[in-house]
Amino acid sequence: MKSVSKLLSAIALGTALAHQPAVAADKMDTILVTEAFHSLLYLPVYVAKHEGHFRNHGLDVPVVRSAGSGPTALASVLAGESQFSVHGPEHVGFAQEKGGKAKAISAVANSAPVWVLARQEVEFSSPADLKGKKVVVGLAPGTSNTLLKRMIADAKLSPQTDVTVTEVQNGSELGPVIAGRADIAVAYQPQVEQGLSQGLKVIYEFPKDYPEYAFSTINTSQQLIDSNPDLVKRFVSAIGDSLKMMHTSPEKAQAVARKEFPSLDAAVVDTAVKRMLANNVYPQGVEITPKAFDNAIAMQKFVGNIKTDMVFADIVEPRFSTMPIDGGVK
Repeated sequence: MKSVSKLLSAIALGTALAHQPAVAADKMDTILVTEAFHSLLYLPVYVAKHEGHFRNHGLDVPVVRSAGSGPTALASVLAGESQFSVHGPEHVGFAQEKGGKAKAISAVANSAPVWVLARQEVEFSSPADLKGKKVVVGLAPGTSNTLLKRMIADAKLSPQTDVTVTEVQNGSELGPVIAGRADIAVAYQPQVEQGLSQGLKVIYEFPKDYPEYAFSTINTSQQLIDSNPDLVKRFVSAIGDSLKMMHTSPEKAQAVARKEFPSLDAAVVDTAVKRMLANNVYPQGVEITPKAFDNAIAMQKFVGNIKTDMVFADIVEPRFSTMPIDGGVK
């Protein structure tokens, strides 16, 4: 009986220790993260928050605040109102052109997260089959709009005479197709899974064309990098832990996504996360590769959103993504 009692006590003690925070509350650094908008594409940040990865690295992130746009999110960082922002790396370049000192430090969404859907009766075997079709896409200068323009150009089609393109607010691309007023929709998640659940089919996958594409990055100020590199390192390490968990335990990522987007159908959320993991939209690690950066910038240049050179070495600070993850603050 004594041995059983000791075993139960040991189990109870182990359980208690397992539920203790990794870092004492008085040793936590409270930080604010500002995102361009609330999106499934930023799920690695939400997983780091809900699954305790930030806390494991001595970071208290009470809120992830949506700013409404990439420039606004980064402006909050440059003003010292928040420490990190989530959006495309091109906004770092735009800020630098105006004198803002910022850097992209970690990947978040790292392949082109856009899919093309159509009604079942629409025949499509290659981009050349866009000819004569009515296509619905989000407003320029969004990436879905840019990728469609690149696709039309590569197929040597004219967007004025060969393809009828209708721009709509992001998130409303499916309606005209489901109603039969258009043939094809170009969309992000979770609209892709919503379309599939309503009888549409995927006819083209941009993640396969651009498996490395710096769609969204973690960004911070040069001032924070210089004054507190340990804080920056810990934040990037937490994102790295989050990405690792998402790939090894996708059910935990799906649970966080359902919590963050409670108004969406749970099955839609689960399949959207699964598809983005499979397509490496959520990358295996935090590194922003030169190829991913160059692909994203080249696409922005193609449509004229970027008119000057944006160089990897000027915009990306890679050293935090190559530092070994230390397993948290002790």
